[in-house]
Amino acid sequence: MTYTQQVPAAERTLHLLEALVAAPQGLSAAELMDQLNITRSSLFALLNTLKARNYVEQTEGRRYRPGPALFGLIPSQQRSRQALIDAFQADAELGLLGESAALTRLDGPETVVIAARESSQTVRAVLAIGQRRPAATTADGLALLAGLPAGALERSQPQNRAALAQVRQNGLAQTQTADVVELACPICPDGIQPDSALLLAVPAYRFGSAAGLVQGLRSAAARLSLRLGAPVYRPYGHINPELVEPAAPLEPDELARFLYGAWGARLACVRGDGSPHVVPLWYEWDGQFFWVTASPSASWAGYLREHNGVALTIDEPWPPLRRALISGEAAAVPAGQVPGGGLAALRRRMAARYLGEAGLPAPESDAGWAAFKITPKKIIGQRGLVK
Repeated sequence: MTYTQQVPAAERTLHLLEALVAAPQGLSAAELMDQLNITRSSLFALLNTLKARNYVEQTEGRRYRPGPALFGLIPSQQRSRQALIDAFQADAELGLLGESAALTRLDGPETVVIAARESSQTVRAVLAIGQRRPAATTADGLALLAGLPAGALERSQPQNRAALAQVRQNGLAQTQTADVVELACPICPDGIQPDSALLLAVPAYRFGSAAGLVQGLRSAAARLSLRLGAPVYRPYGHINPELVEPAAPLEPDELARFLYGAWGARLACVRGDGSPHVVPLWYEWDGQFFWVTASPSASWAGYLREHNGVALTIDEPWPPLRRALISGEAAAVPAGQVPGGGLAALRRRMAARYLGEAGLPAPESDAGWAAFKITPKKIIGQRGLVK
């Protein structure tokens, strides 16, 4: 005999979730009651249950939308988490900060460490994968709680109201004990809404001499957000104007570090008719030359062969707004003569640099591809905003 009985409460819950997933802008309680044809008391009983488990969240406009726990059930979200972990482990500039770092996610009232990089210094803070800590009293927890719908935490823990407001304003959370100073910035796949946090833990006695840690941490969180597809980095929806400095030259050592970063570049060259042509691309800097690769369909490869004068711009779209302006000459290099293993190896290095090892594409033929070496004649490095 076939068992056909269904559970009405389960059906209502599924209908509610289906309605929210179909409405990215969110739905009000009145709209949900109208769509689901249920009473106000039944609706709020469902919503309160799902909100408590983070399957539903409420926006500042008191509209309801799917919560992080719901998306955590989707395989693509798990792949996105692995891409983030790979990018975190591969970020070279983060390693230059010299302190223990971790990626954390919010799980109810706690944060959970999902990846960690231990400092090589003798005295160091220890952050272990799987470690759980109270969100309301840790830097990474405050960075994540600050991204929850307005009032969600303040109503239950009023003592955090001022701290969360400051985190939203600065895009940075900081806590300190007698032994350790913690800094955390949100990682935002869409550039605005936190999905995870980047945590840096520094022995308190050493923090006073670590003036560059805050800037380094902000830049690392922005880079990781960029790797996840963020078009900008404006945590919680805005940039603190105090972080935007007047324009100033980059010091040589900072410019050198910046050029090695995994930034996108724009190449400007000249078409056959004399008009300009600009294309976004990946690049590799070896300390002396810039290397770029052109696919078989890239028209600009022909332009470079006809006119070798080029310009490159490399910039970060968030404070401190560093950028490099390069002018030079491009020359085609035979595939087998590209340093470091040829054209195929150059393409693999670029893919790993920008996508992480997990994002490497399947091997394909290099037929039709070309490599160009750009010899810089002039490099100008700047930071800040021209006013």
